[in-house]
Amino acid sequence: MLVDSSVQMRLICSDVYNAISLSTEVAKCGVCQRGFSSGYGGYACIDKTCGYVAHSTCATNISVWDGIDHAYGKLEEVMSSSKDASLEEMDAEIVHHFSHDHSLSRIHVDEECWQLCEAYECSFSLHEECARLSPEMDNPLHRHRLTLKVQMNINEGFFTCSVCEQYSCGFMYQCCQEDCGFKIDAKCASFTDPFEHRTHKCPLYLRLEEGGGKERGGFTVRKYYVCDGCDEYPTNFATCTNCEDCTLDFKCLKLPPAVRFKYDIHPLYLYSDKEHYKKQRLYKRQWPPYSWCDVCEEEIHENLLFYICFDCRITLHVKCILGNYPCMKPGRNIKVNGLEIQIASNSGACRPMCHTCHSICPDKLVFRHKDLCFCSFKCIRPSK
Repeated sequence: MLVDSSVQMRLICSDVYNAISLSTEVAKCGVCQRGFSSGYGGYACIDKTCGYVAHSTCATNISVWDGIDHAYGKLEEVMSSSKDASLEEMDAEIVHHFSHDHSLSRIHVDEECWQLCEAYECSFSLHEECARLSPEMDNPLHRHRLTLKVQMNINEGFFTCSVCEQYSCGFMYQCCQEDCGFKIDAKCASFTDPFEHRTHKCPLYLRLEEGGGKERGGFTVRKYYVCDGCDEYPTNFATCTNCEDCTLDFKCLKLPPAVRFKYDIHPLYLYSDKEHYKKQRLYKRQWPPYSWCDVCEEEIHENLLFYICFDCRITLHVKCILGNYPCMKPGRNIKVNGLEIQIASNSGACRPMCHTCHSICPDKLVFRHKDLCFCSFKCIRPSK
């Protein structure tokens, strides 16, 4: 089957695609990761050095195609429309970012490059990778063009990421269509397919399935997919197409590979024992099973993701080290259920009491309204 049109797909290669005849010897389809049948056509990237191809049915599915046939004469305009830079280089050490009024100085902290505001009374700072986010982008998780938003123009001052379903008050990409409410956290938007994850040896691919489950944008997610990192049913996820032994949702995909714990001089590494069931399990031989979290003292399920120090034998649940709101930032002011809320760090020696549930606030963050403290979004509500 040969489709006589050019389409722009919201895929890893976001250039325009031409319909072509494909042999069975070409690479797998970039959408479903399956091969091509003899005699059938598909779409290939117009960049001859790219090599990205897709089935006709996959390329024109509503989940990844914007529904527009692009005339060949307009291909260059479509391809170059999102390549404006966010970062203006003033000199080797001074830059300007469109999200901030002052110039930024480049510094290096713990092997990471940061952009810090030159105005010393200002606490604005950016990772180098965040400073270089494109003002516009195409993304495989949404069929419309996305625009970078650095100032929350929504009343609440935060948003729920449509992909990982976590609260966030950082940079986001928003759908350019006024009637579409799609919002994606900048971290989720920055992933590239295939996904590399430290707990699995094979590359992971964004999974779009046909038939048999919950509908999502024309494709359906099969109900038997369960995230191997958190044991939850994912809406957006990536799987291994080689061994078919790993599925991770975006909450787990974007977990940091290493973290610091204030009671350990060594870094703690993201880990899952699932990868080692078929191996020699060296760590099990060297010391007793690590089945308890050193913060909450509850059981750790070793086939799920957790953090571990191999030197000190410390093990922690993901939520115990990162908290329930890892994408919310201390110091930000937000509005929840009509209340003006300040996000604050909960790192003091004395933990506050939640005004609603009357329990000690256990999380990494607390939410303050005047002289009241709340432990979670669920507890934030006006006093009667």
